[in-house]
Amino acid sequence: MKFRTLLLSAFCLYTPLSFAEHVVASETYSSMALSNDAKLYNAPETSAWARGATLVQGIPRGDAAPSYWADEIIDKSITTSEAWTGMTQWFTVFEAQKNTATNVRVVIGDADMWLLQSTDGTMNPLTAEWVNATENRTSMSWAAYYSHNIIKYIEDVPYRRSNDGLKEYALHPDHYPLHGGTSKVAIDGENVLAAFVRMKAWLVPDKPQGKQDISTAKVLISTGADYYPTVNTSVSHGDLSNANYLPGAGGSRFQYLTTTPTWYYMGTVADEGLLIVDDNSPYIKSGGKTYLTKEEWQQNPPPIDFDVMNCQDSY
Repeated sequence: MKFRTLLLSAFCLYTPLSFAEHVVASETYSSMALSNDAKLYNAPETSAWARGATLVQGIPRGDAAPSYWADEIIDKSITTSEAWTGMTQWFTVFEAQKNTATNVRVVIGDADMWLLQSTDGTMNPLTAEWVNATENRTSMSWAAYYSHNIIKYIEDVPYRRSNDGLKEYALHPDHYPLHGGTSKVAIDGENVLAAFVRMKAWLVPDKPQGKQDISTAKVLISTGADYYPTVNTSVSHGDLSNANYLPGAGGSRFQYLTTTPTWYYMGTVADEGLLIVDDNSPYIKSGGKTYLTKEEWQQNPPPIDFDVMNCQDSY
């Protein structure tokens, strides 16, 4: 066993939680600040998410949504400074442009959502407290194939259940990306300064008797979150006409999936140049901030442990 693996194993067993929190905070920052691991199959190069992470709405309030989205919304009551009270977590899976492996399925495990909330009225991110919106975690409730620009619905993704009940999703023969997520959960959107979500995912063979090419698979995943004005708000019911989509809280960069169950993270922490931050919202234009800086993030990280080898995340 390599020395680094032994060292990390020792950290997993004996290191205080503060070190584990630092590891998760650092990995989350990297998931937002670095570029995608590879070129996504036929993804539009003009889209920011085709290059790396994005931070759009950031915090759950209507005036934090970008103006180009708010201008399309007929019901202007949801674009005010009032807090939004619903949230979901999502994932998007792309094959890399150079992927040749086909005997592959993507397993999506538990989803976990957290909000950083100011409880003393100061709106100071260093004294704010992390609140878990999914204390029992939650599973995926839907998944579909979409066009390569993630706009046009193609069809629902066929899946099978693993022995432990998780959904294993098939890749599309025409390389369409997979996009899915959780059901809406209720949140307290008042005085929220940041969000953090994580999702466990990995690769398994599609057919045991098929070509065993999973070791060469180049498949990537991004995870992120959407806020909803309420848990009853529905795009399909027309509640968000005429935009008919959500602005999104933010999304992580695309990282390679492997055969090892791995947590993938998204946090509303900005890169040092703020290149991933959408600054088109009235809230930002009036001096507000929809993200944490790297320093703020590292000084008050989500209270999450981390996986090393067979270690399990905890909180």
